[in-house]
Amino acid sequence: MLLFIFSLLALPILAAQQIENELIIYHYYTAGGEREAIDVYFKYFREKYPFVKIRENEIPGGAAENIRAVVMSRLEAGNPPDIFLDLAGANLKRYVDAGYLAPVDEIWKETNMEEHVPPLLRKMCYFYGHYYGVQANNVHRENILFYNKHLFDDLGLTPPRNPDELVKVASAIKSAKPTVAPLVVSTKDYWHVAFFFDPIIYYYGGKDYYLRFFTGRVNFSNPNDVKPFKEALNFVKTLVEEGYLVPSTAWTWDMSCSQIARGRAAMGIYGDWALGYFISIGLKIDEDIGGAPFPGGDDEVYLIGVDAFVMPKGAPHPNAAKAWLLLMTDPQIEYEFALKKGSIAGRDDAPKDYPDSVRRENIEFLLSHPELVIPHGTFMLAPPAFLEDFCKTIIDFFYTKDVEATIRSVAALMEKHNVAEFSSWIWED
Repeated sequence: MLLFIFSLLALPILAAQQIENELIIYHYYTAGGEREAIDVYFKYFREKYPFVKIRENEIPGGAAENIRAVVMSRLEAGNPPDIFLDLAGANLKRYVDAGYLAPVDEIWKETNMEEHVPPLLRKMCYFYGHYYGVQANNVHRENILFYNKHLFDDLGLTPPRNPDELVKVASAIKSAKPTVAPLVVSTKDYWHVAFFFDPIIYYYGGKDYYLRFFTGRVNFSNPNDVKPFKEALNFVKTLVEEGYLVPSTAWTWDMSCSQIARGRAAMGIYGDWALGYFISIGLKIDEDIGGAPFPGGDDEVYLIGVDAFVMPKGAPHPNAAKAWLLLMTDPQIEYEFALKKGSIAGRDDAPKDYPDSVRRENIEFLLSHPELVIPHGTFMLAPPAFLEDFCKTIIDFFYTKDVEATIRSVAALMEKHNVAEFSSWIWED
């Protein structure tokens, strides 16, 4: 496979050009699993280009809010890096609208990515007739309920597939293990709330409602249109009032995973990137930690999330940047990255022999139910500023439990951030 990699990097788009001796890169892959994954890219890049000095800038923050502030200040000052990482979809569109990114159509064309990448992934990197990014983390499923398998086995529990089952399982855990938090969510990383709450909105509203909600097309003055959102809030209110949901301002997302790993908490809803963390601390998936889609069963959905590496206009070392992007299009490297990250490779010609049932089931569902693979609403569809305000509004709701006030607040946020106009790209052909 290395022969394929090295021949790939000699494509016509670079054949007559010299690779510069420096690469300035910004990313946020710093937590367990993430760090090991990006080291796969660095390993192969250094093997091919040992003369290139990599100036790596790590900016922690899984929702990319921290790196976004740093990179945006550089872009505004006319001092761009060569490559940086951010979320695809809505976040990528913001840079495109501001005129900061260079298109990378040649990379997509020369590596036949259009033939091997699912349409939805292509769409989240494609704006105004051009590609502006290459997916960095393959494909993430953002609605996986992870649970302490030893605890579940001891209590004879199976992972819940819907809100009713979640309440029953949480009740059983609270009764049998009163010192164990049934369900955890990190509020220190405010964005983790989206991974908990978005799937609940999907369950009560279904696919069409979910897409309308996160693209600003729900009529908040119509009680029938608000009903699914209201039902989702009432369900969360029940979880809080019964002591089943334990939000914590002290935990980052990986710290909340640690609570599950240690048996101090029973379960939590994350993206499958949490797999990478569990693996990095030595746990075995399917033995120590279990994972299942939520919602599942007849209501199963694949909420997809993608990060992308992009090249700014005026990058000081553009050919080194292109070499980095080309590296990520190799299916074997994607697969090796995915093994560490907890994701699955985005190319359909990449290996599919994943070592755990979570990813094997993810890829089977991805390939067999494309109609139920949709963007993660808060992260991929809505504007970045809406993400923060929305999540913090739901965090406030954990404490106020005021359903009507929260509905009014979210309606105002939809207007404030002009979600309907900003997110219209997903509806365009």
